[in-house]
Amino acid sequence: MVRIAGIDHTRFSIERKIHVKSELNKVRVDILKRLGFHEVRDPGFSQGKGTAFLVKNETGESDAHFILWNLIYDEIRKYTPKVEYNLTRLPDVVFITDDGRRVGVEVEATRKSEKELVPKTVVLGNYDDYFYVVTNWDNLEHYQEYGKTFTRRTVQAKIESYFQGDSSPESRTEPGSSPDSTKS
Repeated sequence: MVRIAGIDHTRFSIERKIHVKSELNKVRVDILKRLGFHEVRDPGFSQGKGTAFLVKNETGESDAHFILWNLIYDEIRKYTPKVEYNLTRLPDVVFITDDGRRVGVEVEATRKSEKELVPKTVVLGNYDDYFYVVTNWDNLEHYQEYGKTFTRRTVQAKIESYFQGDSSPESRTEPGSSPDSTKS
């Protein structure tokens, strides 16, 4: 295999559904495009115009939802292999902390109605902890009514907080308040 400087060869796989385009050489970009990947600009865990990703989204979810969902999954994998993602009515991502808590993560790219959110929040209530992640900080307050809510810019710190050795479970945030959440 030819080694190309700057490329993380362990991350390239046609099985991965998102790739940072700038981490790939032209040959790999061409291969992925021939396999049905398309280019999408998305801020990832930041804000602004964002990074160019090559995405193969076959879920029916928006590309913004799909990219953030995959980035959150990959972020959690840095801390534990006990993580899964779902395409069902279960949370988008579920992981188990070092102290055994099951945590559900729901990614939201659009503003959902109360009729859509109440059943989702009931399902999330079956986990030891849960939180929402919004792709657009304008929706932050809306989702805070249903539980702890974070933005794409604050979710990495939230994930890390589960693996910092504090084994006491966080208390659930009362509707309308979210001291851990900040606007991004």
